Amino acid sequence: MATPLRLLTHSKDSNSFQVFHPTYPLRYDILSYTWRSALLHEDDNTPPPPPYDTGIEGISWRVKVHPLKLAQIKAFMISSGIQYLWVDALCINQDDEVEVAGEMEKMYYYYTGADRCHVLLDMEEAWDPHAIVEELRFVDHIMGWMGGSAVAGEAKLTENMAARMKEWSDAKEWGFEMDKSAVRAAGFEPGVVNCYATNVKRVQELFDHLYFGRVWTFQEMLLGKNVMLWTVGAPAVEEKIDVRRIGELDVWMDLASDAADKAVKLFDWISKSRVIKSAAVFAILGLIGEDILILADLRTQVRGIASARTDIISGGPRWWVDNHMGVANVFSAISFRERKATVMHDTFRGLLGIFQGLFTPEEMRTHLTGTDMNAMSFAFFQQLSVKTKQAWTRLVTSSGERGSWDWIPVVANHNRPLTTDVFSGVVHLGRLKPDGMAKVEARTGIVGTPKKYATLTLRQETGNPAGMRFTFRGCNCGKKLKTGLFSKEIIPTLEPARVSRDQTGRTLVHCATLLGAILDPAGDMAEFKRRLLKKLEPWWTVTDRNAKLAEWWDRAVSGTGWADPTREKFRVHNRSIDVHMEDIYGCSSRMYNETTKSITCELTIDQCGCKITGPFALVMEAISAVEGGVLGGQMAASDPDGRIILRDGLGLAQVGDINRPFHLIAFQGKVETYKSYSARCRSTKKDNPVPDKIDKKMGREPWPKARALVRADFKHEFTDVARDYGYVATGAGNLLICRNHPMDKYRVVGVCIDGPVAMDVKSSDVKGVTVR
Repeated sequence: MATPLRLLTHSKDSNSFQVFHPTYPLRYDILSYTWRSALLHEDDNTPPPPPYDTGIEGISWRVKVHPLKLAQIKAFMISSGIQYLWVDALCINQDDEVEVAGEMEKMYYYYTGADRCHVLLDMEEAWDPHAIVEELRFVDHIMGWMGGSAVAGEAKLTENMAARMKEWSDAKEWGFEMDKSAVRAAGFEPGVVNCYATNVKRVQELFDHLYFGRVWTFQEMLLGKNVMLWTVGAPAVEEKIDVRRIGELDVWMDLASDAADKAVKLFDWISKSRVIKSAAVFAILGLIGEDILILADLRTQVRGIASARTDIISGGPRWWVDNHMGVANVFSAISFRERKATVMHDTFRGLLGIFQGLFTPEEMRTHLTGTDMNAMSFAFFQQLSVKTKQAWTRLVTSSGERGSWDWIPVVANHNRPLTTDVFSGVVHLGRLKPDGMAKVEARTGIVGTPKKYATLTLRQETGNPAGMRFTFRGCNCGKKLKTGLFSKEIIPTLEPARVSRDQTGRTLVHCATLLGAILDPAGDMAEFKRRLLKKLEPWWTVTDRNAKLAEWWDRAVSGTGWADPTREKFRVHNRSIDVHMEDIYGCSSRMYNETTKSITCELTIDQCGCKITGPFALVMEAISAVEGGVLGGQMAASDPDGRIILRDGLGLAQVGDINRPFHLIAFQGKVETYKSYSARCRSTKKDNPVPDKIDKKMGREPWPKARALVRADFKHEFTDVARDYGYVATGAGNLLICRNHPMDKYRVVGVCIDGPVAMDVKSSDVKGVTVR
């Protein structure tokens, strides 16, 4: 067990601090915190304070941590009574690169060797998790004792329960997003709703803290033992800084699961109490339904973190060498929520305590430094593969062309901040061979010949436009539509429109339906719309609660032709839309983050000319949401031990792929169906159903299926008749592989969009193949 090079100590007698070199093993505590202050609203664009002299004996260098943070650390140490504390900003000379690399290599031993890890959170409020536990138990008790429509005064509650109900009903703090009077008018006890909402909100706000969005703190949270959370205030006078202990991390993570449980129970409690539901009831259910989705994601996240902590604690410093399920979970957990590091290479270095021994200090300074993201990413995954003797890659289309190690993806360099999205879609490919090849289990012999039918290009928006812009122009716009035996009319192109708050839901349904009609024409458009919007989980502001009821994706278009459209009547190729939904301020989809929110996708159907332009999150979620797709179902699942399995396709296209086109290809069906159906949308008399074309060999003309996303340089020429295609099922998605002839090695060429059912292969048997 490594003894820290330096420790911070505090003398109560002289009220002074000192950093010293321990000459023998000491019991010490360790600190985890963010160098920047959440209370000062700092981010990675905020210039750091100039280095300064702390005046602490034993620190001969100028430190870089914010002066307020240093004051908070001192106040914490005094308040907690800790004698010896390891603090990275004060115990490592950050100007000495050799020392920094050497100390990074010891992070596992420092954090696991400490008696306790303390987390400092800059927060203006401090909540007692045990009090929140009791309040949520109170909600549970009330739901079990009385019906959702019961009157509290007549429910024969105990005096104590009735008093608590009244206290929450009369409380000045109202946590639910609907007015108290509206909740009461809907026939529900405000005390139950307020108690639930206030305490669930506190759990959500804690995990929304800046601390849970950084790379280094993720590692410290996983490695630390007996992790205790503290809140620290912001006053400039050190002696007046308020320091409060708010409980163990494990308790808060359990609370995340408990909050998710109460949201589901409250939804059912309210829903089952009404045979006929009013608009107010639907509005209440809609708000709780949003909580259910957010809390389900939080529960998955904390279960993944807890599982990783168990794997690391029980497995020792080399736990990662033979635990490939645990390794995959670490990458899923760190990329589940976008996390950042101030310095680019720290995105990789910030995991080296978890993967203790993966890089030596010398290798770290050589390979994990600078701004070449592709070089650092390749070095990281190559080293991980060599040390584990297993091939580790990502579910992306941008694989390399190196002759060997080609299965490690290329990360295009860009000037956007690097985040933990670089670890999204990390998968265990198979066994590593000595020559840099990977031995994997695959299904080969995909039936059919790949044909391109659409082109996807990522564009960088300038500025920081608010809201969400979406355009669709059907290929028939401006052409003539048959209206009678000898009459025709011009198919119009709709003018740009700005969408107000309360019409946002309906407009989103229109956009999702158009995407389904184009991307999944053989599927059920209504079901596609539901899958897409549930995964997108957009947030927008409304002025009236009736504008966003429970299951708004159906209610917003009820009674219109958009409610249950069919391909025969919808005629998507004749439609257009150009909307700016100004009041959308984000969404829960992992496709949406600080990096991707300013990226636009341009999608063109090459066979007919229909064109879509929309935000990255919406379009990429739509590609993943096709019926039977391997990526379009549940975003994240957990194994029996809580490890996260992500299936959202975040890595399909990367931020560095700006202006680089991708192609959608199909092995089966006919890509020409787009063009022939488009022609029938014009030639079929207006208001008549568009008939299917009957193919002499295939019967009803089939739409493209067995689809995949590939790079623009992918080609299948008439000379490639000996080429064989297959796919590798990774659990998180299926990688498309191919080889040119029987003596060739397979290579990764893309990612499958359709699942195994649509990917017909000559033999269903899984066999071992070599991937270069």
